[in-house]
Amino acid sequence: MPRPIPWLLALGAAICVMPCSAQLPAADPVGLRGDIGGLWYDPDNSGQGLHLDVLDGGRVTLSWYTFDAEGRPLWLIGLGEVDGDAADLALSQASGGRFPTLADDGDVAIESVGTARIVFSGCDTAELDFSSSTGELPDGVIGLHRLTATQGVRCHADEEFGERRHFSFERGALQFSPVFADLPPDGQDIYELEFAWETLPAPLQARRGIRLGGHNRSDDLAMLVKAPLRGLQPDALYRVELALEMASDVPRGCAGVGGSPGDSVYMKLGASAIEPLAVEQMEGAAPILRLNIDFGVQSTSGTQALVVGDLANTQSCDDLSLGRWELKSLNTRSANFRARTDATGTLWVVAGLDSAFEGRTDVYFTALDVYLEPVAE
Repeated sequence: MPRPIPWLLALGAAICVMPCSAQLPAADPVGLRGDIGGLWYDPDNSGQGLHLDVLDGGRVTLSWYTFDAEGRPLWLIGLGEVDGDAADLALSQASGGRFPTLADDGDVAIESVGTARIVFSGCDTAELDFSSSTGELPDGVIGLHRLTATQGVRCHADEEFGERRHFSFERGALQFSPVFADLPPDGQDIYELEFAWETLPAPLQARRGIRLGGHNRSDDLAMLVKAPLRGLQPDALYRVELALEMASDVPRGCAGVGGSPGDSVYMKLGASAIEPLAVEQMEGAAPILRLNIDFGVQSTSGTQALVVGDLANTQSCDDLSLGRWELKSLNTRSANFRARTDATGTLWVVAGLDSAFEGRTDVYFTALDVYLEPVAE
């Protein structure tokens, strides 16, 4: 009989629909903060792991979901303090309780089981040293990797970048405007191009954002938003990191004309010293609108925009006939992306898609973060 997939392994499989090689890169710890919290696990021991939170006052809480020496589920709770790039915690277990909706809530007892010291070597790697106080569990050292991070929270960004520009599209379109390219200048009505700031569909109806929409009828369609970042150093080279929060209702693995409606719609983020525009040019005997920046072509990155993923969400076409809107985060974190400002200290940022799917595409952008750090030539 096949072994059931443990809950933490199942969660990891769901999270890593996109290649997990795109996880956060390691960063030298500078003292524990809330941005290092989340679910952590030992890859050699599936089905168990721990949840860590860093609180005000230098306190740390831990919930450790594991098993005892007999293989029975064991839940350890810990409270401790930050010690530089480490945390020291006292661990306890509760027993005698009952499920909350039962009339008899039981007689809960809290028993100390030992201590743990967790030393962090980066945003996503750590080592846990456990010492038992009862002798029922063996002492030992466990390697840990972070499985999840809080949405929209970038670990150690304040130490790696001198400036952050945050755009929340809950407040409106702000300074962002649309650009549509890779289509003829005449007859664009059949492309059904749309740009709007509006409420997201259910179940995300509590959110608002920018919607880009269009029907790809030319085997290729680029749709993006742009905005200027002003007040930077003039004619200066910057290390730039962009992080986009978006919403998609397109499942993964669907078939479509020209390509998949999710997997073949490539999301891109970038920056340029010149304002991105759709410029008319002749290709053969026919005019066409092309971008004046190097946005790349479909699945290929350009020098001024990088492919960061695709439009597909976590659902599968095998399971669903209709998609459900989900939030999704994409970023340029794994790339050493650089861009130069113009003579006035302005840098244009772009977020958009390059579609090979010859059908209708809609996407919502809900937030964009831009991290900036001037670098030597």
